[in-house]
Amino acid sequence: MTAPGDAVEILAVGAHPDDVEISCAGLLLLMGRRGYRFALLDCTAGERGSRGDAATRAREAQAAAARLGAAGRECLGLPDTQLQETPGAVRLMVEAIRRWRPKLVLAMDGGDGHPDHRACAAITQRAAFLAALPKAEAGGGAHRVRRVVRYGRHPHFRPGFVVDITDVVEEKLDVLRCHASQLTREGGGAKTPVSDPAFLDDLKAFWRFHGLGAGALYAEPYATDGPPALPDPVAALCVQRRDVG
Repeated sequence: MTAPGDAVEILAVGAHPDDVEISCAGLLLLMGRRGYRFALLDCTAGERGSRGDAATRAREAQAAAARLGAAGRECLGLPDTQLQETPGAVRLMVEAIRRWRPKLVLAMDGGDGHPDHRACAAITQRAAFLAALPKAEAGGGAHRVRRVVRYGRHPHFRPGFVVDITDVVEEKLDVLRCHASQLTREGGGAKTPVSDPAFLDDLKAFWRFHGLGAGALYAEPYATDGPPALPDPVAALCVQRRDVG
């Protein structure tokens, strides 16, 4: 992996280590196959999570990034469970966007029930706008993000499009397993939805649901402000339905 400063096409932003992987690993794997460079940005180290500690989660995050083929991954070091849309947090995000200079930013959706996720969504949206303003109070050269795409896993999330991840769904699960401290209830500790033994099966059901209407076995849902332009509607919309088997 490279250090920040090398431009990427995609910057995927999450509140905690594993947020990006849970929702976007399929898209990132597919884009990596096409030669696009991408990086991951965590607002916090997840240090106050119910399972694991900061050092363990940092190792897992880097292992997941390597498994994805990411150009890099960094953490803004903002406080876990206390993430807020403050000028300081926005400035750090603006500077990260200017370091990585992405065309596309993957951002959390603001309708999520987790307060850190909502704050991450607000910080990312504001920073993506301010990063283009030369006089914004932040370091680095101004950079204009071409599009912010939102991702969500909450039941009220309404996608504008989905990405067929059928061909990489098992690879995505392998990436998620890099976050081993979060995916087990062994050794005691608080029970969380992610540590539930059925969590990965639940995710597959979620991806299956979103694939149903698009002719895909498994799909990740995304949303944008305004419709995306389709250079080839036939290729994009007339996908042959894949049968389970």
